[in-house]
Amino acid sequence: MRSGKRFIGVLTVWLISNLAWAAEPRQVVIDIPTFDNSEPQNYYLDLLRLALEESKAPDEEIVFRYARWPYSQARWVYLLQHDTGNQVIWTMTSKHRESLLLPVRIPLFRGLFGKRVFIIRKQDQARFDKINTLEDLSQLVAGQGMHWPDVDVLQANNLRVTTANRSGSLIKMLKAERFDYYPRAVTEAWHELSSLDDDELVVERGLMLEYPTAVYYFVSPKNTALAERIESGLVSLIKDGRFDTFFNEHPRVKQGLAELNAGPRRLIQLENPGLPDVWPPPGARYWIDKDGPVEARTDRGGVSR
Repeated sequence: MRSGKRFIGVLTVWLISNLAWAAEPRQVVIDIPTFDNSEPQNYYLDLLRLALEESKAPDEEIVFRYARWPYSQARWVYLLQHDTGNQVIWTMTSKHRESLLLPVRIPLFRGLFGKRVFIIRKQDQARFDKINTLEDLSQLVAGQGMHWPDVDVLQANNLRVTTANRSGSLIKMLKAERFDYYPRAVTEAWHELSSLDDDELVVERGLMLEYPTAVYYFVSPKNTALAERIESGLVSLIKDGRFDTFFNEHPRVKQGLAELNAGPRRLIQLENPGLPDVWPPPGARYWIDKDGPVEARTDRGGVSR
């Protein structure tokens, strides 16, 4: 009788332990980069999680594993080429980058990333009030990260550019008068400036550059399954309207559009010779109105489109 009780006790422990093991979720680990700047990444991370959870199995748990050390965009692109796991980065697309990595061709900011305003020194606003054309702007110097695709865009349109190896150095260089203006996407400029809490810098109030581009998620060329999973999730979010809700309610987007709509801007349009072969990505619902949400007077500066 005693042995029977012992058997039942052992069986009970075995069943409980196996039920606990079975209840543990299967982790899907996604490796997330850390960039060498202070730009908040919540927009990309929150949207990525929503997309991945669209195809999440009942026993799955999506886990983001963050890189220990920050690197530049160029370094992450290099590392991702040789990655054999589930690493994801987000960056502006270009023909060169799409030749190295596998893009998920859904624009994460719906076209807003190509609308650029300038962070400038506060005392320089009067200089920019006199700029109306691309030729006028070419007399000044922009600052950008060394390996950003934007550098090629600006230089192809005869704009002068000073670069920094680490993007975190650009604000210091601007304040030190190493260049005159720091072009940032409308989803970046005000958000970044508010985090700096620096009274010497402002967002220039009257101009905007515009060129065709987009930010995509990218994965290793070897990981088509992950690319397809992210794309499928984003398409699902677009179809049922949750992408629109996420986009329209996100603080970065709301702040950028509110500031832009506060008044008209003189618009200077640029060519982007580095566009990938597949452009624009298919799907009208991926984009906001092609003319943008802002009132603007257009100057093409002699650049045909």
